Amino acid sequence: MRTVGIGLSSGVSAEEVLAAVDAVLPGAPAPLRLVTLDRRVAEPGLVAAAARRGWALTGHPAEALARVRVPTPSAAVAARVGTPSVAEAAALLDGGALVVGKTVHGRVTVAVALDPSASAPTTTTTKEHPLTPDAAPEVLHPVGLRLSGRPVVVVGGGSAAHRGVVGLLEAGALVTVVAPAVTPALESLAASGALTWRPRAYRPGDLAGAWFALAATGDRGVDGAVAGEAERVRIFCTRTDAPAEGSATLPVTGRSGDLVVSVHGTDDRRTPAAVRDAVLAGLADGTLPVRSPGPRGAGGRVVLVGGGPGDPGLITVRGRQALAEADVVVADHLGPQTLLSSLPADVEVVDASKLPRGRAMAQERINELLVQHARAGRRVVRLKGGDPFVFGRGMEEVEACAAAGVPVEVVPGVTSAVAVPALAGVPVTHRGLTHEFVVVSGHLPPGHPQSLVDWPAVARLRGTVVVLMGVETAPAIAAALVEHGRDPGTPVAVVCEGSTPAQRTIRTTLAGLPAAFAAGDVRPPAVWVVGGVAHFGAPVTSRERSIRQG
Repeated sequence: MRTVGIGLSSGVSAEEVLAAVDAVLPGAPAPLRLVTLDRRVAEPGLVAAAARRGWALTGHPAEALARVRVPTPSAAVAARVGTPSVAEAAALLDGGALVVGKTVHGRVTVAVALDPSASAPTTTTTKEHPLTPDAAPEVLHPVGLRLSGRPVVVVGGGSAAHRGVVGLLEAGALVTVVAPAVTPALESLAASGALTWRPRAYRPGDLAGAWFALAATGDRGVDGAVAGEAERVRIFCTRTDAPAEGSATLPVTGRSGDLVVSVHGTDDRRTPAAVRDAVLAGLADGTLPVRSPGPRGAGGRVVLVGGGPGDPGLITVRGRQALAEADVVVADHLGPQTLLSSLPADVEVVDASKLPRGRAMAQERINELLVQHARAGRRVVRLKGGDPFVFGRGMEEVEACAAAGVPVEVVPGVTSAVAVPALAGVPVTHRGLTHEFVVVSGHLPPGHPQSLVDWPAVARLRGTVVVLMGVETAPAIAAALVEHGRDPGTPVAVVCEGSTPAQRTIRTTLAGLPAAFAAGDVRPPAVWVVGGVAHFGAPVTSRERSIRQG
């Protein structure tokens, strides 16, 4: 016979008692007896629950229960009722083995013990169900839920609920959040119609019609009640406060393209998270030797990847994934070069560099190579520095692929116009100082017949001017800005070889710019910033040295 020790608040209903017992002993048959404090044994809800199932019900004084040694004593409970654990002490009062420790379900706490006769060793090999004293460690059955278009209920409105909601919405679930108050992010999602918010406390029956439930209030009583209802109506439920006490547990997850990596583990989620991160990192950078074959029946395609300013750590996750899947990489010299060394040996790398005033592959030839390799069924990555659409001629390559009927994807990159100054401690905007910034190509000097820059208009701006590809033309650009109204004393920060170990910054003014470039032997690549923000520079990153010149 099983003994169920019960601790409960005054006024609980029979349904609450039955839900708590059913949660730990689903479909529990007789014989079974309930044991509690003598002053609670006459609680109408408890009496009704025992009568409904034909269970014996007995009560014992707190002094008797206090003499029982329990595994999880509580000083607060002892101070309140005279025994450190009503449920565990009541279950163990007559001896036997505890098979379910103290478990809280709303206003009811239960613990389960097997009587001494049942817990003694036997020669039979048949195990009692659902619980036996020698039960094997729990084994989770991993499964993926298809929740698209299916109702899901989340009880709670804090950060834990928000984290759960994000994943459920990504899966296409029809999410209803039940909580008196929610985070601003959840409120925004509700206002947009992405989810339904019921601004009140949880009530029994809120899970009706749901396929899945998430108890995330952080209140053990409320979360236990949600889990209890889910158990009764056979809805899988996850508890964020006590994952082991829910009927389902969420793995730590991550995505790599169409692949979902899910890792289950113990209550300590740090180890599963570390495993997930290692797998995702290996898939992203190609160190995990798994190359996706691509969609079935798919031919070649081109992915334009913005590689960022040069540091391999600044390429996007999608960019790393595209590289890991590539058969051919057509690369610029301004892209993250060290990533090329990590590619498998059978990946063809095409050098498409365009050196300033030097060797350069014609754009038309680059377009031809992209189309040629893709038509041969290969997955082609066009790896560019910065962002492919910021002075990167990326749209020309997109148009060439589209004209040839080749599928093309664009992966934006971290543009050097913002990233390189930031790495030197220079913000392109700053509250109270500038409300605009403009990025200018300096590859043609002011006055050049092919230049499309309105230099007088740029000079009249009060905000920040960021100049890319403007090393040789720097003296002429500075002179044009001063000529058309910019103060000669306007601060300038010149960041050379940004994001690389050789990064350095030269600080000067528009008037002193030509001399500073000459003295500092500035060569491409360099980004220079004009405006009040160029005064900033702290903290200077450890990878660079700062040079101040007049």
